[in-house]
Amino acid sequence: MASNGDTHYEIEIDDKKVIGIGSFHKTLPHNKYGEVRKYAFKKLVKATEGKAKFGDVPTGEFKLPAEKTAEFVNPQAGLAKDRLTAKPSHYKMPPAPKVVSNTTAAEMTELYWMALLRDVSFDKFDDNFGKPDDPDFKMVKTAADEINKRFSQVLGNPGDGSHLQTGVDVPGKRGTMAQITPQNIFRLGLPGEDKGPFISQFFIRDINYGAQSIDQKINPYMAGKDYLTKFEDWLYAQNSGNSKEDGNAYNKSNEAKKKYYEQDSDCNLIHRYISTPRDLARFVNKDALHQSYFNAALLLLSGGARWTLGNPYGDIGRLRTREAGFGTLGGPHILALVSEVATRALKIVWYQKWQVNLRLRPEAYGGLVHVQNIGVGGVKRPYGLPDWVSKTDAAICVREMNKEKNEKGEDTLLLPLAFTAGSPAHPAYGAGHASVAGICITVLKAFFQTLGEDGNPLPLVCDCKPPMPDKVCCLHENPNPYLPVEKFKTYITGVSNSAEGRKEMPIANLTIEGELNKLAMNVAMGRSMGGVHWRTDNARSFTLGEAVAARVLADITKDLAEKPEFQFRTFSRKSNGEPKTVIIRKGKILVDGVNAEKNPSAL
Repeated sequence: MASNGDTHYEIEIDDKKVIGIGSFHKTLPHNKYGEVRKYAFKKLVKATEGKAKFGDVPTGEFKLPAEKTAEFVNPQAGLAKDRLTAKPSHYKMPPAPKVVSNTTAAEMTELYWMALLRDVSFDKFDDNFGKPDDPDFKMVKTAADEINKRFSQVLGNPGDGSHLQTGVDVPGKRGTMAQITPQNIFRLGLPGEDKGPFISQFFIRDINYGAQSIDQKINPYMAGKDYLTKFEDWLYAQNSGNSKEDGNAYNKSNEAKKKYYEQDSDCNLIHRYISTPRDLARFVNKDALHQSYFNAALLLLSGGARWTLGNPYGDIGRLRTREAGFGTLGGPHILALVSEVATRALKIVWYQKWQVNLRLRPEAYGGLVHVQNIGVGGVKRPYGLPDWVSKTDAAICVREMNKEKNEKGEDTLLLPLAFTAGSPAHPAYGAGHASVAGICITVLKAFFQTLGEDGNPLPLVCDCKPPMPDKVCCLHENPNPYLPVEKFKTYITGVSNSAEGRKEMPIANLTIEGELNKLAMNVAMGRSMGGVHWRTDNARSFTLGEAVAARVLADITKDLAEKPEFQFRTFSRKSNGEPKTVIIRKGKILVDGVNAEKNPSAL
């Protein structure tokens, strides 16, 4: 399977070969510039090829007393077999963008802006609610303009290694990128995802969980507190995988001290709905990966969502008059399935991470930008990154912000991270959260009716009162079992709106499909907002998860006595801006009528 070649990329500096600058090497030993030691990196590469043991890969030198180097996260997961789907090596992803490409530099420009806007409330990321004279909205607009410029620059140079793909990586249709604006900044352009507020409606309401309820509020991380902005701290994290501040690895990030969290005047932790990019990063730092989609399934079930038209127990199903689904094609089936498929996506994407791509994390690229343009001890290193990456408005602002944050005013171009230890100890491409989002959201879109009989997306909210007419499938609120159901409420989030971080607003044009796609985008891009993933990690992992979901659903249509059919629309868009329509029946996957078994690229 093809990678981008960065694992074997070498450059010569001062008559010596420098290797691994485009690859993951966190927790290995590094020199004073943050370049991985050659003997250690070669051992890591051999381990990924099955020619050495991961336990024999050397560890970094700098450790606090009684601290151990962070472990590699599950590097053998992708070597697993799966009797319920194809083995991980069966699935493919496009090569990741090269480290020295303009594409990676453009993605870094977006990540710098994400760090700068980490504490801006989401109501300012909206053409309808952001006020033109508001300083935060102006900053979002400035960011959108620069990201639009750099993404357009990349798309205008198709020779750039594994450049951004229209219809997949950026908003717009196949062949044409939509202009980046405050409305779609940091979004991926998934069908319906660009409509309305940034945060999905499935993320900002309480959930009926049997006789209990799930409160979706969070305790936010402290605004303005970022990490690894000093080179000494950054280098320590590269060597150990841990935070120099508290000694913890990624899985324990931000847990050591109360000062890492927002507090009120009485020193009580703030409790609110997700309102800022930092809040979203907080959620995806500690979530159970599939929990957002399990919650969405509960909301769909309690909200009266209809089963897909191909479910024989649904409103027009052939079995509905005398039978109801349960363990098959009913509530327990989808609740179990949306959790179970997550592990399949993880095994498959972990093969891409460790055995194919080994892509560096954004925090490591920030080190390259810093050393190439500012240097260590007055010495700069020519890595061959595009010259302009350190000269963007985003980079200049990050440099100023880092100076202010660093106690001694240290001048750096490092990417500010939302987590004390920075990134986890596994490679970037593809993304675990995004792959799980891709597979879980796809099974939700397939099990529940998101499209009308005319093939158009169904509205999330409609004006009619329950009980709904047969052909209207919008959702309703069901807060108590003994009270009448209510019209589905819609909210916009932002700390300026209320103490709990949300405000009820009538919002038009939202669809069930679009809000599910938006939920996937929120989780995936929330990882980028924390500083740990690239845009292309996320977008391409969605389509990977989607392909695995299609295979799972195809097996269900063969295995069940009821012989259901499933239908959903793809994350990617065609040249007319519309997604493809996938119909699964009798074990076959048809993508716009094309059999995906005979033409795998159809999906």
